[in-house]
Amino acid sequence: MAYTVVGGGLSTYIPSTNDLATGALQVEFTRSVNSFALSRYAQIVPVTKMTGYYLRQDTTDNTRVSDVNEFVWPLGNDRPTGKQNSFEFVQYATQRFAFPFYIPQESANQASWDVVAQHARSKAQLAMTRRTIAAASALATSGNWAGNYAANPAALPTSTGNWNNSSEANGYIQASIQQVMQIVSKTSGGAVSPSQIIMVISPEVAVAISQAPETKAYVKNNPGTLQFYQGSDTFARWGIPPTLFGLGDVVVDDSVRTTSKKGGTLAQSFILGQGAYFVSRPGGLVGVEGANSFATLQIFAYEDMTVEQFNDPLNRRIEGRVIDNSVPAVVAPVAGYAIGDVIG
Repeated sequence: MAYTVVGGGLSTYIPSTNDLATGALQVEFTRSVNSFALSRYAQIVPVTKMTGYYLRQDTTDNTRVSDVNEFVWPLGNDRPTGKQNSFEFVQYATQRFAFPFYIPQESANQASWDVVAQHARSKAQLAMTRRTIAAASALATSGNWAGNYAANPAALPTSTGNWNNSSEANGYIQASIQQVMQIVSKTSGGAVSPSQIIMVISPEVAVAISQAPETKAYVKNNPGTLQFYQGSDTFARWGIPPTLFGLGDVVVDDSVRTTSKKGGTLAQSFILGQGAYFVSRPGGLVGVEGANSFATLQIFAYEDMTVEQFNDPLNRRIEGRVIDNSVPAVVAPVAGYAIGDVIG
């Protein structure tokens, strides 16, 4: 006679996916431009497998006309053969992270609100902080930019200077930004215009721009001087306008990382540091798997804030977790530019 064992081994507690909580976290965090700034400059690409490839083309092939006569086709002659465009497939591999939480069964039973959703929101903030750290690391890695990288403003093709030393005379900030605009326009083969470029900086860099003599010279004797001093209207975000010199947007990513252990001396910093990163995001927040894109920074997400929970009657508690299985990548470096440190 065969016997069936119910709940044997490790199968006693079966996790269930909380679809409602998962959808709420996507709406509130990963797909909301008002929660984490990352959603304003990175493109999320839902993927069906944890490993895959994205296509990277040599955009110079689309503008290379070294000899205008190369494509002439005289009557009666063989057609021009030309050359195939070059491209490569770059691999990505997502990584799974779990952010657990525990709720006493008595608390869950007596609560007048959805305590699972409340705890999930808290862990989603932690998950988004980790995701932002990973994205910032990808942006700060010089090898990801295929040459569209300068360690500091002095390393730009036409050397400028640190932005906190920018004055009305030298105009380092304007010169740096407009030089990057021209570089991106060229390397993208004209596919990315200045109005599509987003400059991503930390509050530390935003304050340096606001306090720079170059900026103060612009607003001096200007009708907007009072708003500049008040930090209102145009200058309501860290003392700088919503955009600069024709950029599509300026995103101040104020995400914070706490590096100290609980109970120790508090240590916190802005995740993005002192760099200035220029990206584009045609197609909006959510991309399409396998599509060729000029979105500079993409996040390949196999799982996007999945919420799971299961009851543990042995310990009288509900165990839950928020799962993020994703990886960021600088997919289109020709459509962006990175300056590693603009303050020095």
